[in-house]
Amino acid sequence: MFRNMEYILCVYKERSFSKAAEKMRISQPSLSATVKKIEEKAGAPIFDRKTTPVSLTAFGVEYIRGAEQICGIQERIQNIAYELDTLQSGDLSIGGSNLSIANIVPKVICDFKKAYPHINLRILETSTLQSKHLLDSGEIDLIITNRPLNTDEYKRIFFYHEYLLLAVPRDFAVNESLQAKQLTTWDFERGLDKVAVEKCVYPGEFADVPLILLHKDNYLRLCTDMLFEEEQIVPNIILEAEQSAISYNFAKYGLGATILSNTLIDDAHNDSSLIFYKIAGKYALRDKFICYRKKGGSTIAMQRFIETAARNGE
Repeated sequence: MFRNMEYILCVYKERSFSKAAEKMRISQPSLSATVKKIEEKAGAPIFDRKTTPVSLTAFGVEYIRGAEQICGIQERIQNIAYELDTLQSGDLSIGGSNLSIANIVPKVICDFKKAYPHINLRILETSTLQSKHLLDSGEIDLIITNRPLNTDEYKRIFFYHEYLLLAVPRDFAVNESLQAKQLTTWDFERGLDKVAVEKCVYPGEFADVPLILLHKDNYLRLCTDMLFEEEQIVPNIILEAEQSAISYNFAKYGLGATILSNTLIDDAHNDSSLIFYKIAGKYALRDKFICYRKKGGSTIAMQRFIETAARNGE
């Protein structure tokens, strides 16, 4: 249909069948026959062939007006498709916990924006459950989570490993008995995955230490509780906080020890007020994933963000 319109528009612009045929790179008889078929199908002539140059009939004027509008829409659609395909335009929304958004995502976002500056990004800091609800409702495209999601409904792409660490005020007596297990700057620099199991601490070794933990609706708190339940130990909880950054600051001021993700303290492990320990146990290692709904599929912008995140996670 669009090709036929192009023939008609070319004859109209050139005011000549021969010139239009030359421009469209087809023979004049073939062009004339094609235009004749279009006119027969329309039920009225488009061109007045008795005039020189060729002119439009009254019907032809209306046909050209409509054809130009249709071709203009087609061109805009093609431009939109090109821009989306080359990421010259588009939107991308990402949700995640405060911990992920504040400490892991910024580097990925910076790299992504440098590569694709025309994509409009929206970052939402939400709880893990809220992120899932927003994803299900279509309000966001991607979420960063460590919660297990149904792989029949969600596509999960591994992002990075997250380790749970014990942060203890330096003047706490328990540090004396755990000196051999204290993490060093070298341990952080070469990677916590290389810390030997023998150097990890178990919940029983700090059962009596006053702890500042997150509220029970937090997924990190759930993992922490399972660590203690695994060894049938009741932790000495003196305070509950809403965010890891809060419990971390309370620990810095010596109120109690706390359990944190390594993503929060990777840049703060030289803090002289705290001593860090890697915690043993299956619940102390968590995998972070980038997830999206399979039903909605993935856009090119989503795929490029995932690729950027994968490079940062290497």
